[in-house]
Amino acid sequence: MAKISINKTTVKRMVLNVFYPLLALAIVLAVWAIAAKAYDNKLVLPAPDTVLVALFSLGKSGGFWQSVGTTLLRTLICFVWSFALALLFATLAGLFNPLHRVLAPIVTILRAAPTVTVILLLYAFMANVTLAKVVGFLIAFPIMYSAFYGAIVGVDKDLLKMAKLYKVRPIDRIRFIYLPSIANCLFDTNKATLSLTLKVIIASEILTNVSLSIGGKFQAAYAAPEINYLFAWTLIAIIFSFVLEAVVAILKKIWEVARCRT
Repeated sequence: MAKISINKTTVKRMVLNVFYPLLALAIVLAVWAIAAKAYDNKLVLPAPDTVLVALFSLGKSGGFWQSVGTTLLRTLICFVWSFALALLFATLAGLFNPLHRVLAPIVTILRAAPTVTVILLLYAFMANVTLAKVVGFLIAFPIMYSAFYGAIVGVDKDLLKMAKLYKVRPIDRIRFIYLPSIANCLFDTNKATLSLTLKVIIASEILTNVSLSIGGKFQAAYAAPEINYLFAWTLIAIIFSFVLEAVVAILKKIWEVARCRT
């Protein structure tokens, strides 16, 4: 009986996890449709159905997948570098506090600097493609560093003292103490930062007019002007943001299952 109850609870949770996003989507589409009907200007606010037609036609257009793939690859490269360096410096700062004192004001400045200002300041010094990656890194790195550093210094000190007392190997301390303690922070921060990095990369591509990219397609649709396609590319950016977040969520679930089995 307990097994049946668990299964029913699981099914109910899965249904609700699908129902509420669909309900939210329906509300957004309804509000959008009403606003488009009331405003009655397709050049400013096209109706959802015309945007959806444009969205499905994008897959058949030349350079669509190349543009999407280029932007996603640029985002992933930027994200991987940001993650690796943030984790490295956060670990070193956790072990050597003076390093954190040096990095903390730099990280604060990077987090406070407006994205557009950063793009404009760097525009004269580097190529457009490089600029998009650098700006993405400068936005993602400080967020990750702050979160990772907080998680590392927040590891249970009693567990660390016990590990030191019983002469637990460093590799085992990392595996059984540090990783379980900071894993949730790593996944949750990565989930939010990955989609943010995509948005920043696209914004950089738009402002610097990078060809064969999602940002470049935004720029072309705006210049035409083809508002339907501008909205359609916006939906593309939103969809892939959700996809990237879903990938991280799946990896987190795999980690939790694997941890339970060990």
